[in-house]
Amino acid sequence: MAKIAQYSLLSTLILTAGIASASAGELVYQPVNPSFGGYPGNSAHLLGIASAIDKYKDPSAQDFSYGATTQQDEFSRIIRSSILSRVASQISEQIYGENAQDAGRVVIDDQIIEWNRAGNDINLTLSGGGGTSVITIPRF
Repeated sequence: MAKIAQYSLLSTLILTAGIASASAGELVYQPVNPSFGGYPGNSAHLLGIASAIDKYKDPSAQDFSYGATTQQDEFSRIIRSSILSRVASQISEQIYGENAQDAGRVVIDDQIIEWNRAGNDINLTLSGGGGTSVITIPRF
């Protein structure tokens, strides 16, 4: 019986040694970040984690969160947008309509919109608060 216990112990040791040597293998480094050759599907996950733990905010960035505006601010923005859209349509009608004008000028608050025809083009000048821009539009 002692021999059976020795054989049992010996076979267990050999089996354990065989399993241990069979499971050992070469370790290969695989980067996680797709920027360094990792799996491209990780990019959204890594960006989400980085954004969630980012404690530093750009002081010059504007906050566009919807909860920060009141209903009055939202309504005012919609009305202003609607009025500017109508003004833009009227200016477009004066430039391209049936009774198109060769030149014109519209002043809205501190914004000045001027246009004049020059051959086959229309020069549109926008000036005000931030400076002046000139846009050349082909005449239809």
